[in-house]
Amino acid sequence: MAQKILVVDDEAEYRALLGQILGGAGYSVFAAANGKQGIALYAAQKPDLVLLDVMLPDMIGFDIARAMRDSGRPKTPILFCSVRSAASSLAQGLRAGSVDYVLKPFDPEDLLKRVRTALSEAA
Repeated sequence: MAQKILVVDDEAEYRALLGQILGGAGYSVFAAANGKQGIALYAAQKPDLVLLDVMLPDMIGFDIARAMRDSGRPKTPILFCSVRSAASSLAQGLRAGSVDYVLKPFDPEDLLKRVRTALSEAA
């Protein structure tokens, strides 16, 4: 059975690109366009990993990550995927419970390596 990855990003082109890259690597991918959808899908689908944008229209990714961590499934790895490159954003992401921080635009091979690493460390 394929490992499940939840992508939470408000940009349709990134959701599609991530779906193509991750789906092509054999992962089962489902996506949300905002934080509320992401939290609902997280609870319903119980993903093995979450790729989460920092800036969403309804919530900040750091708050979404904390809500996911507080939901009773704290060991699911969360990777932030954002254009925000400031060291303070990285530190905030780690404090919110992420295991890694991927900058957009990203290299597909680097992204897949980070996903595989996060999933293997969570196992």
